[in-house]
Amino acid sequence: MKKTLAVLVFTLVAACIVTPKIIAPTYQEKMADIVSNINNAPGYSAKIVSTNAAWFGAENKVLVSFDTAQIDPALQGEKLEAELVIETHYGPLLFSRNGVFGLYETDIRFVGETLRNELSWDESIPLYQLSVLGGFTGNFKLADTIPALSNPTNTFTFSGYAGKGEMNDKEFIYEGVLNQIDVDDTYSPTKAEGLTVSVELNADLETIMKGGFYDSMMDLSLDKLTLGMGTELSGITIGLSSALDRETQLGSLEIGYFIKEVAYEGFTVSDLALVTELDNLSNKFFLDYKNFSDSLLAETNSPDSIYGALFVFMQDNIDELLTAKPEFNITDFSGTFSEGSFSASLTSKLADISTPTIDELTIPEFWLYNAIVAANIEADEALVRSLAERFIADKMRAPVTAPEVKQQAQIIIDGLIQQGLMKLENDKYLSEITIEEGQGKIYEMAFPLM
Repeated sequence: MKKTLAVLVFTLVAACIVTPKIIAPTYQEKMADIVSNINNAPGYSAKIVSTNAAWFGAENKVLVSFDTAQIDPALQGEKLEAELVIETHYGPLLFSRNGVFGLYETDIRFVGETLRNELSWDESIPLYQLSVLGGFTGNFKLADTIPALSNPTNTFTFSGYAGKGEMNDKEFIYEGVLNQIDVDDTYSPTKAEGLTVSVELNADLETIMKGGFYDSMMDLSLDKLTLGMGTELSGITIGLSSALDRETQLGSLEIGYFIKEVAYEGFTVSDLALVTELDNLSNKFFLDYKNFSDSLLAETNSPDSIYGALFVFMQDNIDELLTAKPEFNITDFSGTFSEGSFSASLTSKLADISTPTIDELTIPEFWLYNAIVAANIEADEALVRSLAERFIADKMRAPVTAPEVKQQAQIIIDGLIQQGLMKLENDKYLSEITIEEGQGKIYEMAFPLM
């Protein structure tokens, strides 16, 4: 029994000593690959400044720079630079905050010393830190932090940010939290409270890196946003989701903007929503685009060469994208005022046409003639009347309760009904708008768009 136990202990100790030696060469190769990939990206450059290797780990300092001329040609010759400290400990024993066992643990730190003249934070910690614990099966856990910050005059304060996530062979999940940001401006103070970032990607790492579609959901939520002295927004959520139909290989993207309540100088709107959708998107097109761009970046980092080649790719493959009949839709645009609610929706797609050139797609008249659009609008009668009265009162510089304001508002509403631009049914004003072949139509009243 003692002999068996001794053999087991010896085996574990040997594994702990030998395993780091096996991992080390692979790790340095990966570091070189990462630097190479950064250099291939337009405008970016990176180089390993120093390497300090040991048996159980290594530390690399990498200088990353970005040519700001990529954003604005007037900034030619100016660069943004950041030195990253990448420190890795080799497994199998790690004793990190993300776990005890693993293949490796890497800490990526941006110390940010050059920013201490503008920002103040704890001198013992970096401005940003990302820790990654790699598992033996390719899975990993991560955690990142930004410390509490303030500027010298304390007109800007940042409570600190902390996030954590995990990647396995089926999904990536991440959540981050920021308690508060304050900008104490004399004329327009701003405060953001209760920020949460949530990410759920239902795919393995290989699928994510291919650049195609998969089921996913990303949310940015804010409990409260105060702007100036009289505007407050609460229950803010921005959501982005994607999906892939496995049979048709068509993807979709949905972006939703939601605000539970907006209060502005006594004026309140609740349950505001705007949800847009891109549907029937060819998964093959986006996979091919990612493969092509990756190959292109491996050959050159010249912006002119890259953009020229991508333009040719788009022209050669635009038929793949348009054959699936992609759509842009507004599935929900709605809100509630004290006087009532409104809602609207829109669908749009291209008519059956021969494959256009990229140049044609940049011409507004092309879309006006070839787009097929249908929109529906619905609003409570009391809300429409109230908004019309507010508009007239502003133009007439008169109180909204003035009889002449109410009279003029009703004349405008009645005129829109007589022209056939909207209808009144069950205490709601309705309107239907369609566009096809360069012609717009509101109910039966047609009008040219070109």
